[in-house]
Parts: sequence; structure tokens; C-alpha cells
Amino acid sequence: MDNYVYIVASLPDIAVSYEGAPFDYAAIREQIVEQLSEDDQKLVALLEEGFDENTLGAEFYKKAAESKNRFIREYFDFDGRLRNMKVAYLAKRLDKKGDAYFVDMPETDFEEESQIKDILANDDFVLREQKMDELKWEKASDIARMDYFNMNAILAFLVKAKTVQRWAELDKAKGEEMFRKLVKEVRGTFDNKSLVSSR
Repeated sequence: MDNYVYIVASLPDIAVSYEGAPFDYAAIREQIVEQLSEDDQKLVALLEEGFDENTLGAEFYKKAAESKNRFIREYFDFDGRLRNMKVAYLAKRLDKKGDAYFVDMPETDFEEESQIKDILANDDFVLREQKMDELKWEKASDIARMDYFNMNAILAFLVKAKTVQRWAELDKAKGEEMFRKLVKEVRGTFDNKSLVSSR
């Protein structure tokens, strides 16, 4: 029997338990994963494989594209296209060829392309990284927008929790800002029947 409703209902308490303390993604993940089925634990493992930019390649994106889970498919389709745009940007800046680092993606319109171009045009590296992570956050929200109490809601939460962890380590103020946003969103799950706070 799936525990999605119970797990999603517990996310606000899990998140708030780290208020005023160092944010610990691994501990949060553990509290969630121990309540999941073996199949769903495999989805979390696949999601987390995609968090490591240094090991991503065509094999991973092919595996994600073939996943039965919609969130995994759509999120990493977006992530692969974003990666290709970053590779093209860096190759141009360094006057090198980036062909070996591109990932083959299906031919289709990429609706976030103009936003990413605008972000990459900013010379401030830290601001670029913040904007990229905010775009990933919003993409996770969009994919899970109508998924209130299922695995997609949990995967979207983990994407955001990982982002909070990253910024808690890189920039304390930004980490605290994103933590507050995460708490606000999960608290709004029941009021708004969505994982997305009103914008």
C-alpha cells in the first residue's frame, strides 16, 4: 500500500525541523526513503544520479528518458537541454569545441530556451548559478503542479531540498531564502492543493 498521502503530509514537519539548524538533505532524504516501496526508492536513486553533473552523460539521459515515471522523464529532458546550452555557452567563451559533451536530445521546441539565454548572458557567475537553480526549482514545480499526493510530489520536493542544501553550503543568506521558500510551498500543499505557492 502506498504511503504517499502520509509522506507528503509529513513534508512540512520534516522541512521545519531544520529551521535554525544546518540544513541536512541526507537526513531529510532518509526520512522519506525509508517509507517508500523498493520501486520508488529506485526512482529516488535515479533522481539523485542526475544531481551529479560530473558523471552525467548520454547513458544517464537515455535511462531517464525511458523511465516509466513522468517526473523523471520530463525533468531530465529539461535538464539535458539546459546542460547542452551551458556546454555551448562555455565552449564559446573558451573558444573550444564542446561536441564531446553534448547530449543527444529529441528534436522539439524548448520553451525555457530564451530564459536560459538571458541567464547565461549575465557575467556574474554566482547570480547565473542562482538563476539556473531557480529555473530548475520552478520546472520541478511545474511538472508536479497537479500531483498533490503521489511520487511526483515527493520527487519535486527532493529536487528543491537538494537545491536548498547546495545554497546553504555556498551562500548562507541564499540558502536561508530558499529554505523559507521550500517551507512556504510545502505548507501551502493542503491550502492550495498544490506544491506551488502562489506567485
